[in-house]
Amino acid sequence: MTVEQIRELKTLEEQIKALQRKADAIKDAIKDEMGNDEHREVGGFTVNYTIVISTTLDSKKLKKEMPSLWDEYSKEGITRRFSIT
Repeated sequence: MTVEQIRELKTLEEQIKALQRKADAIKDAIKDEMGNDEHREVGGFTVNYTIVISTTLDSKKLKKEMPSLWDEYSKEGITRRFSIT
C-alpha cells in the first residue's frame, strides 16, 4: 500500500460520485418528463418508470413492542467495512 494508491483511489471515488450525481440528474429529468407515464419508447429504447409496491417489516416497532419475537427471529451478520479517512 502506498500514498499514491490512496490518493488515486480518493480521486477515482470523487470522480465516481460526480458521475453518479450527473446520472441521477439525468434520470430525474427523464422521470419529470415522463410524469405519470410508466413506459415510453425513445429511439429504440424502452424507458420504464413503474410503480412498485413492497411490504416491509417495521423492525423498530417489532423490537419495541414484541422483544421476545424479535429475539427469536432476528440474527446478526458480521461484515468488514473498508474506509480511508
